[in-house]
Amino acid sequence: PSPIVLFHGNQRGKNSIAMADPKPTPEMIEKFKAGRVTLKANPTILDASIAKLSAAAQEPAKKFRDLMLSDEEDLAKFHATGIAIKEGLSDDVKKELEVHKQEVTKLLGLPAGPA
Repeated sequence: PSPIVLFHGNQRGKNSIAMADPKPTPEMIEKFKAGRVTLKANPTILDASIAKLSAAAQEPAKKFRDLMLSDEEDLAKFHATGIAIKEGLSDDVKKELEVHKQEVTKLLGLPAGPA
């Protein structure tokens, strides 16, 4: 698993995410790292996008942003934290976060993942 799963994983079942995601390419990892640098240089870049979300979606979106801003380099921990953030969210909130994820991908130049 990679940090890319955080924004690009497509969770089809409780524990299927790790198996559903392809192994990230070196190019994907570099784009992710560059996006993380962009976010760390301008931590408010996602504020407008997060503000558009419902109250229920804002909290997990902020947690994802904070995870991206963290210095966590352990891919397994990064992945597990991303999964934990999504745990227990309603389908509506997950759908809303999926749309937000697409905006984050564009803003930070992250690699496109599975739909």
